Amino acid sequence: MTKRKIVLAFSGGLDTSYALVSLREQGWEVLTANIDTGGLHSGEGESVKARAEELGSAGHFIVDAREELYSRVITYGVKANYLRNGGYPSCVGAERMIQAEKVVQVAIENGADAVGHGSTGAGADHVRYDAVIRALAPTMEIITPIRDERLTREQETSFLQERGVEVSAKTTTYSINEGLIGTTIGGGETYGSWDYLPESAWTYTKSIADAPADGVELILSFEKGEVVAATTADGVSIVEPGSPNYAILKELNDLGGAHGVGRGIHMGSTMVGNLARVGFEAPGMLILIAAHRELERLVLSNRQQSTKQQLGTTYGDLLHEAVYYDPILDDLRAYLDSSQSRVTGDVRVRLQKGNVVLLGSRSPFSLLDAAERQGVVYGYGSSMWTGEQARAFAHMYAVPGAIAQAAASEKPV
Repeated sequence: MTKRKIVLAFSGGLDTSYALVSLREQGWEVLTANIDTGGLHSGEGESVKARAEELGSAGHFIVDAREELYSRVITYGVKANYLRNGGYPSCVGAERMIQAEKVVQVAIENGADAVGHGSTGAGADHVRYDAVIRALAPTMEIITPIRDERLTREQETSFLQERGVEVSAKTTTYSINEGLIGTTIGGGETYGSWDYLPESAWTYTKSIADAPADGVELILSFEKGEVVAATTADGVSIVEPGSPNYAILKELNDLGGAHGVGRGIHMGSTMVGNLARVGFEAPGMLILIAAHRELERLVLSNRQQSTKQQLGTTYGDLLHEAVYYDPILDDLRAYLDSSQSRVTGDVRVRLQKGNVVLLGSRSPFSLLDAAERQGVVYGYGSSMWTGEQARAFAHMYAVPGAIAQAAASEKPV
C-alpha cells in the first residue's frame, strides 16, 4: 500500500523535529521544507537539512524567500511605520504568510496529500498557517501534531530523547523564531507579566551595559519611502554593491544589535482574544521605521501623517492577524504607495547604548525649506504676515476657549 505523503514546514527546532519523527512513525512519507526568511546563517541550511535527513525525511527542500519577504512585506511595514501596539514590529506575523505559501507550493508540486506544521494551538501561528493553506489549497489536509496532541516542550524532548535524538537544553527552555524582520523569544519568563528574559536568552543583541560607549553614526537614504542606501558618517556604504534588496536591513540588524538596539518584550491581545507576551530583537526594523517616520515629518502635512498612521496601523494589524487575502490589503497598499511619492531624502541617526538618536533630515521636498523660502522661520519671524495680522489670528483663535470658559463659569438658574 502506497504511503500517504505530507510536506512538513521544518525549521529543525524542537516542535518540527517532534512532528517529523511522530508523523513518520504514524506511517506518513514525510517531505520537509525549510523556508528561509532570514533565519538561516552561513551553513545553517545544510545543518537543518542534515537534521531532517537524520530524523527520517524522505526529501528536503530549501526555499530562499528573503527577497520576496522584503519586497512584499517589509517595505510596506516601513512605509506604514507599523509597530503592533506602538512598539512591536510584528517579527513573525506576516513572515508566516510567505513561509506557508512556499510550503503549499512544495506540497502541490510534489503531489502531497497533506501539509503539516509544528505550531501549537496556544499562539497565533497555527491560525496563520491554516489561513494560507485553506486559501491556496482548500482540499489539502492539514496535520498539526503539536496542536492536536497539546504537548509541552518537556514532553516533546522526552519523546525524542527516548528515540536517541539529541535535543539542545536551550531549545527545550525557549521557543526562538528568527527572520529578517526580527527574532522572537518565548519561555518561562514571558508566560507571566512581571519577569524579564535573562541575558542568556537573547540571541544576538548586546545588553546596554555591554554595548560600546562610542556609538556609530549613519546616514539612511530613502526614495519614495524605501531605503536605498546606508552609509557611515564618512560616506562608506554598509553593504556591498549589487547586494540583494534586503541587505541593508540585515546589516542594520547586526550593527544595531552590536550597539544594544532593538530588544523589547511585547504584550498584547492575540487574534483569538487572549493576552500574550513575547520577547523580541528587531534592531533593523526599529531603526528604519524611526528614520522613515522622521523623514515623513519633514515632507508630509499633519493631515497626511495622521491619516496615514490610522491606515498604516490597520494594514499592519490585518497582516499580523492573518487577514492575508482580503482585497482591502490591495487598497491599503495602493494608499501607502501614493503617500510615499515625496518621501525621498536622507536621515542622520546615531546608534548608541540601546538608543536610536535622530540627528537630522533633509529632502528636496522639505516643507521646512519651502517655508523658509517664503520668509517663514519658526520662532523668528515671517514676511508672509504682519504683526497686526498675527495679533488678529491669536485673538480669533482664542474665541472658542473663551466662550467655553464663560459657559462653564455661569451658575445654573
